[in-house]
Amino acid sequence: MRGWRPVGVAVHSGGEEETMEQKNGPSRQGEDHGVLATSVESAAQATEKTLLAWFGLCRDVRAELAQRAVGVIEWVEGAQQGATRIARSLVQRVDEVTVAWIDANERMALGVVRALGTTGQGATALASHAAASLTSTRRETVAQA
Repeated sequence: MRGWRPVGVAVHSGGEEETMEQKNGPSRQGEDHGVLATSVESAAQATEKTLLAWFGLCRDVRAELAQRAVGVIEWVEGAQQGATRIARSLVQRVDEVTVAWIDANERMALGVVRALGTTGQGATALASHAAASLTSTRRETVAQA
């Protein structure tokens, strides 16, 4: 079959075949690494990945805390606006009740004053009538009429 090649084998432009083991194997340029060098390099890479993961986690925590803080601030603002609306409504309703009581007391006081005035006028007329009937002034008044 034309173009067929085994799995894991790559063909380069020069016609050379390279297997996956050759391609992915450790590149050993120059000298061969020993166990100590490989251990140090592996520990450094693991430490680098650990640090990157740690700082990534710190960034994630910071972002979450910032979002929650903004959420709390928005909740507090909303609660303040709600409390302000309730306070405004309370003041308005108390004012309406106060106006109603002031109006009722005004009407009652004016009614008492008018009743006293009417009673005073009636008492004056009664006293005048009683005094006239006890004296002869009434007969003279009647005779003159």
